[in-house]
Amino acid sequence: MIRLIVSSAVVIAFLPLQAVVLAQNVADEGVQASAQRAPSLFQVELAALQAELRRYRSLAALDGWPQVPKGPTIRPGDSGPRSAVLAQRLAASGDLKRAGLAASYYHETLQSAVRRFQIRHGLEPDALVGRATLRALNVSVENRIDQIRGNLERMRPYLDIAVEDYVMVNIPAFKATLIKGGQKAWTTKVIIGEEEDPTPEIRSELKTIVFNPTWSVPYSIASEEMLPRIVQDPDYFNNNGYQVYDRNGTLVDPADVDWSAYSENNFPFSLVQRPGPANQLGRIKFMVPNPYSICMHDTPARSLFANVNRALSHGCVRIDDPLRFAELVLESEGMTREDIESKIDSGETTSVKLEDPLPVYIVYWTAAVDESGKIYFYNDIYNRDTSLLERIDNKARKENEETGV
Repeated sequence: MIRLIVSSAVVIAFLPLQAVVLAQNVADEGVQASAQRAPSLFQVELAALQAELRRYRSLAALDGWPQVPKGPTIRPGDSGPRSAVLAQRLAASGDLKRAGLAASYYHETLQSAVRRFQIRHGLEPDALVGRATLRALNVSVENRIDQIRGNLERMRPYLDIAVEDYVMVNIPAFKATLIKGGQKAWTTKVIIGEEEDPTPEIRSELKTIVFNPTWSVPYSIASEEMLPRIVQDPDYFNNNGYQVYDRNGTLVDPADVDWSAYSENNFPFSLVQRPGPANQLGRIKFMVPNPYSICMHDTPARSLFANVNRALSHGCVRIDDPLRFAELVLESEGMTREDIESKIDSGETTSVKLEDPLPVYIVYWTAAVDESGKIYFYNDIYNRDTSLLERIDNKARKENEETGV
């Protein structure tokens, strides 16, 4: 049986070294490890992040790292004093070994260190030290400490979860990871909600997979985004496979409607897109019941997965490789890839109800540790870190006042 967790975080496989870290560190953060069972992956990740918190606090005690001066993009082959400061900065965070500190030349060793840094910070690993990379380099160690503190708090509600098979989708990381038998089995890119339509953090279950789904267009999208296109293009419905229904659910011929007479506040129609390659849900939809009406699904807009920042949807989670995802989920149901492809090729809308629903968690973690113990930082795309830290610090001050500390 596979269990699904969708999260913005990275799930790490259980490692003996991390188990030792957990045993040493759970107490000082108030986490009680069970003597009867091995730590869960969530407990292991929290312990690894605690270890990084101590390391970053040690860096802060040594005055952190230098600020790389502003200037034009640093490119391979460039030389100058900024490259020397860049080397010192990367050595401080562990991305560059001390042996690579030599000189003010932007050499290959330093370029490799920049790529490692860029990967750890969700940036394009192009070795170009441009505006985005420079901004991430110059975030202070104190701010990174706060980022770690906030994400330790975000992880706590998951410490009692002990599952071996699941998927995590990390919202800020734009990534989904499938865990089977306590090991990372598969990872794929995802597209998540833009800032105006954020993907919510949820706990749910994947219960049904739909092949060749229809798409019932949300009212806001139909009336605000699509209506202007409809007014401009009389063939919009036929070209994109949409059907129109009135408030009574009766099918309407769009040619009989004066669309210019309607507005976003007066749109008494429902739009449904027929199955097909242009359908906005693609060929596969993963049903995850929740109060926000979001799901996980395929998409015809494949090129968007090449973007570094993939906060581009209206809230749903788009999967880069939905066919492989469906295959891995349904193998426990006795279905093969050929079975899945046959259902898709039929063109008919069919549903497969999972015998064992899969737990789903969508989380928002802007700092996480991978299975090798390497820490990753992601952009706070929904601007939630600051308010979280304020709540943590206010709670701590209140507790100190009550105890007289």
